[in-house]
Amino acid sequence: MKTGKRFILLIALAVTACLLGGCLAEGGDASEEHAEQAEMKSGNHKFTVMVYMCGTDLESDYGAATADILEMCAADISDDVNVLLYTGGTERWQNNRISPDTNQIWRIVQDDMVCLEEDIGVRSMTDPSTLADFVSYCGENYPAERNVLILWDHGGGALYGYGIDEITGGDSMQINEIDKALEKAGVRFDFIGFDACLMATVETACMMDRHADYMIGSEEIEPGSGWYYTGWLNLICKDPSVSVEKIGKTIVDDYIRVCGEENPDDGCTLSMIDLAEMDHVYDALCAFSSNAKEELDRDNFRVVSRSVSNTRAFGDDSYDTIDLMHFAQNCDIEGSEELIAAVDKAVVYSGNSENVRNSNGMTVYLPYNDVYSFDEMLDIYSDIGLEGEYTEFIRAFANIVAGGQSYHGSNTPIEALNGGYEPDSLPDFSEWYDFSWFDEDYVSGYGEDYEENSYSGEDLIVEERGDYFALALSDEDWEIINDIQMQLFYDDGEGYIDLGTDNYFDTDDDGALMVDYDGLWFTLMDYIVPLYISVTDDCVEGYIPCELNGEYVNLVVRWDEEGLGRIEGAIRFYDNGMCMKGLLPVEDGDEIQLLCDYYTYDGEYDDEYYLGDSFTYDSSAVVDYDSSGEGDYLLYYCLTDIYNNTYYTEPVILTFE
Repeated sequence: MKTGKRFILLIALAVTACLLGGCLAEGGDASEEHAEQAEMKSGNHKFTVMVYMCGTDLESDYGAATADILEMCAADISDDVNVLLYTGGTERWQNNRISPDTNQIWRIVQDDMVCLEEDIGVRSMTDPSTLADFVSYCGENYPAERNVLILWDHGGGALYGYGIDEITGGDSMQINEIDKALEKAGVRFDFIGFDACLMATVETACMMDRHADYMIGSEEIEPGSGWYYTGWLNLICKDPSVSVEKIGKTIVDDYIRVCGEENPDDGCTLSMIDLAEMDHVYDALCAFSSNAKEELDRDNFRVVSRSVSNTRAFGDDSYDTIDLMHFAQNCDIEGSEELIAAVDKAVVYSGNSENVRNSNGMTVYLPYNDVYSFDEMLDIYSDIGLEGEYTEFIRAFANIVAGGQSYHGSNTPIEALNGGYEPDSLPDFSEWYDFSWFDEDYVSGYGEDYEENSYSGEDLIVEERGDYFALALSDEDWEIINDIQMQLFYDDGEGYIDLGTDNYFDTDDDGALMVDYDGLWFTLMDYIVPLYISVTDDCVEGYIPCELNGEYVNLVVRWDEEGLGRIEGAIRFYDNGMCMKGLLPVEDGDEIQLLCDYYTYDGEYDDEYYLGDSFTYDSSAVVDYDSSGEGDYLLYYCLTDIYNNTYYTEPVILTFE
């Protein structure tokens, strides 16, 4: 979506253009327009740019597609360049030209756009055949010496792929399906670009090698403004022989500049990958993976897991995408240097905003937070031809994570409240038997390692030390901890309200974890809010679950240099795993209803409930700390181990009067 001042300005420009008879305006004889286009396509064109624009909620709610079309129309389009646009997938176009009732094909011309196919019918934009037919249409009707394809919409990385169709619904188009669509269409591209989130993956790039010379995509979530189209279209119209590398540099530089101007707090990344180098990257990745698997076979999972935990991740936990070069840099494994060099050579140009660290242009999927989705990824590997040492390492890694969770399991705050947590003497593998990758014999071989790297309820008992409580663990125990967070519950007289997490912790002079609470919690407009902290290399963010004008979202909180938290926007959720592009704006007058998880005294999760009354948002408000009020509070520290198990300490009950 488009947010901020530029979005508002461009929508105003769209209205102005309609009134003045420019781009997206009514008027003009359709037969004259088609005759003009027939004359254009008969020439010897240098470039055909194909933009596959699935508008979805980005357009229906925020006019993001219309804003980008205006950027295309603002370019000085020459007769040597075809800019063709396939539209669909949204319930409402925020202009008076494009129909939401049917898919259409348009050609961008100077200050205007002309409809080439007015009534294709409603076809799913996430159906590979729809993409294949559009590319074939462009190749047959607008042949050119050079071709470009842009896939515009939401993205979900190597696992979830590309696109949401707001009209037809259904699944996204996975990268193996994109592969089949492009193979069917039979057009070779100078570059393929994703104006979508999380698509600069090694898996996508290995697949794209069959269809293009270069790929452009983002490791991170894209801000709502997305790509800036005027600059690079002007470049190719002025000089159709310009190098692909220069086009890519212009796209990346303009993207980082415009995003920085309009979304200064968002983390922006964009990279251009030379697909001819992907064979070398994959060979280096396989060699590295073979050596990494040997580390796992030597029961050295702790080293690899810690490297994963310390590597720059993108999106949220459900995507399991990490920066490939940073991962290799964190691993003291033979083959790391060769992999780093191969990635560095393949990523011919990249850019990122100043607040993003350890972004090197290409991510890799590694199932750590969500091993349950690994089966689906194995099917994708098979379809696109990625098998061998690389996938064997990932299989082994996923098995060890699953085994660690089977041997230990994660306890819950209520289990900790009711007397601690003791791992079963025998592991229960039953939940994994339906997964094709699970190898019980392999996992059972790690039994001794699992037993050494585990806790019992007795390990997590806190002791009173004067005016505070503390948890003392050995140095060996701390070695298997990847994350520490505090979690707070409020006793409302009938059960427990989950108030969220904070990443703050401290240790005493003996190195013990201090389990203490000062009575202050997060507030917004004088309301105590359930808030959950998320930490990356670059910043600390908070997420507040709520209903925003009746829609379930997470409010995103970011803290400035003065320590004040500000609402940056909201995240919407999608059923098909897509990552939202940009943030929903939260504006003066919006209605916010806080939501909280609730637990009974018997230790059972009850439901999610409204917390307090709804209130009207004031954009001048900040997220601060204030007294959480009188009453009894349950304080835990949550420890996450190398197998991604979470353990809650014995709770401390604190009373404030």
